[in-house]
Amino acid sequence: MTMPLCGDWVEVKEEGVNGCMILRHPDSPAIAPSRMPRRRLCLHPDGSAECYSGSASDRPCRDAAGHWQQQGQKLQLTLPGWEGDYDIDAVEEDILIITKR
Repeated sequence: MTMPLCGDWVEVKEEGVNGCMILRHPDSPAIAPSRMPRRRLCLHPDGSAECYSGSASDRPCRDAAGHWQQQGQKLQLTLPGWEGDYDIDAVEEDILIITKR
């Protein structure tokens, strides 16, 4: 596993184009306010993963737990709502760009 993938990532749907998903760290100033709750993906160093969505109180609510692994430029998620293989198009300190295979 590559450590830059580890951490909390928030999906910013309005930035995604051509099937790619843009995810940013929750404290990123690049995330514009949204009326709709944003999905959150948490990738832990031990290979476990969790997904969260917004609740009625605007606090993140855990929807599911699973696992993740990286093989080169491929991210594999075994996590309801995120299940599948993704190409890692870019990963930097504050942004992760993936495309579902």
